[in-house]
Amino acid sequence: MDGKPKLIGSSPLFHVSDLFKSLDYYCDILGFNRPRLWGEPPGFAMPDRDGYIVMLAQVEELKEIPTNKKLTGGWDAYFWVKGGVEALFDEFRSKGAFIEYEPEYKQYYGHLEFAIVDPDGYLLAFGEDVERA
Repeated sequence: MDGKPKLIGSSPLFHVSDLFKSLDYYCDILGFNRPRLWGEPPGFAMPDRDGYIVMLAQVEELKEIPTNKKLTGGWDAYFWVKGGVEALFDEFRSKGAFIEYEPEYKQYYGHLEFAIVDPDGYLLAFGEDVERA
């Protein structure tokens, strides 16, 4: 180790209108692990899947989230996938995820990706680097 500080992770923070509804979606639909809860009453949680954490913080008033993010490329979070983005899409779809768009190849950056929307309107994209002829 060279003694230089290293970044070891990153996590989006999503303000949500109903922590328990969001946790049910992230855990039951998207396969994240149920986390411990903070606050009394609970207002913060950090579900994780495959070492990736999403922070969820309940707020009194949720500001409006812009729509039509597909057209602007404005994801709220992008998850890189290894080992089968289409299988992940099938998993999410079979559990009732809110699909924004199905897997499509993005030639510009060489990813096969899809996007879903969470209960508060956050757009989550999932992509895998693929080689296309």
